[in-house]
Amino acid sequence: MQHFRVPYIDLPAEFLHHGERLQRRFQDICSRGQYILRDEVRELEQRAAAYLGVRHAIGVGNGSDALLLALKALGLGPGDEVITVAHTFVATLAAITFCGATPVLVDIGPDHNLDPNRLAEAITPATRAVLPVHLNGRCCDMQAIQTLCRAHGLDIVEDAAQAFGSRYRSRHAGSFGRIGCFSLHPMKVLHALGDAGLVVTDDDELAARIRLLRNHGHQSKEEILCYGFNSRLDNLQAGFLLEFFEHLDEWLRQRRVIAAQYHHNLSDIPGITLPPPPDVGDYFDIYSSYVIRSGNRNALRNYLLNECGIEVFSHWDPPLHRQKALGLSAWHLPHTDRLAGEVLSLPMYPGLQQEQISWVTDRIRAFHG
Repeated sequence: MQHFRVPYIDLPAEFLHHGERLQRRFQDICSRGQYILRDEVRELEQRAAAYLGVRHAIGVGNGSDALLLALKALGLGPGDEVITVAHTFVATLAAITFCGATPVLVDIGPDHNLDPNRLAEAITPATRAVLPVHLNGRCCDMQAIQTLCRAHGLDIVEDAAQAFGSRYRSRHAGSFGRIGCFSLHPMKVLHALGDAGLVVTDDDELAARIRLLRNHGHQSKEEILCYGFNSRLDNLQAGFLLEFFEHLDEWLRQRRVIAAQYHHNLSDIPGITLPPPPDVGDYFDIYSSYVIRSGNRNALRNYLLNECGIEVFSHWDPPLHRQKALGLSAWHLPHTDRLAGEVLSLPMYPGLQQEQISWVTDRIRAFHG
């Protein structure tokens, strides 16, 4: 495995820093034999709901399941259309397809998120929901999306997999629609030591339905109310998440400081486009990824990876409508296509050192002459 001078994320270092507390948590849970839907899961759900400002948070197996259970709870199925984007992870579209519904794709804006100006033209009599994706830790323009969805009687299901802690007009990602869905995968800002996810809602009936669906439809050990899934959040992972929750606000602060340093160091380099710096307008960005754009992306990526020891990624390339197996090639999404060929994710994690940031930005400057 290649060793990088600046890794994209440094999970081993994180474990070294927090390892003693995580091991104590592991020993405590194992000594009690509490592994499935026990105290830690309930505590995490309560804490997440309070943090996000919602009535209910339901722990599930992963972020992909969170999306599927959300759409199932709304009763979506064959004949229904869900509007979303192709500039996302495949799980977004998989959840729609596994419900039997049809994904309808719209283009993205300069912020890499769903362009609200494209929504109205995509709505048909079959449209049931809009599924905005808060990409890279930046909320979509939820005011515009909410206004249009209310006018047409459409549900909003938020894919907030990358946006735990992100805010728009002081409201948290995941709290705008009928349901919000989070991934707590190790690459996310708030994360487990494996797969984990959350579904959040203010709707009591939907929350009860999702709790049934995550556990094979069981109302109790004796009574089954519907067919469901095996998507219970592991109690060990809930315990680890509770430990990391203690550091969440500090991690968000550090990410925003790093983003500001990147912006300061790179903003005068011609040929690249940067994300907005922290504290611009109505947005509280958490920079789950720090994504720049370059018209010479592939050469820049190869230079940083192979000559500079900097781990970078060109995420979402090719975009989902260019994945032949998915059968979505009929969609015309020019801005999505352009961004897919230009985006580059730089190292971003709490603990990234000043000298590492300087090395990354100095190498990008050197590449551009």
